[in-house]
Amino acid sequence: MQKNVNGLTVKDSQKFEVHCRAGDAGELSVGAESVSVKVGQRLRRDGGQEIWHSVGVYAKEEEDGTLVIQVLVFNPDWDEALQIASIKSRPLDADCSAALGCNLDHVTP
Repeated sequence: MQKNVNGLTVKDSQKFEVHCRAGDAGELSVGAESVSVKVGQRLRRDGGQEIWHSVGVYAKEEEDGTLVIQVLVFNPDWDEALQIASIKSRPLDADCSAALGCNLDHVTP
């Protein structure tokens, strides 16, 4: 096991770490192989109120071992989601000199 600068322990089976605090509803802190999180907010639409999932965070491992986190924004007025960030790491590639690769271009996924 290794420790990172934040003091969190890296376990062999963990690809990602999730920490979530949801006010009075509670907290979640887990390691995972993949992650899918949506955050919704109340909005008014078509004369009524609803919860709309406006942000999604998705994390997975690609076939070559690259770990990817995508951040998507959803809007009920749009035809499709907009990716606002893609963050990649290559923890198994000893020749990779960049700890994280960040793409902040806004693109459709």
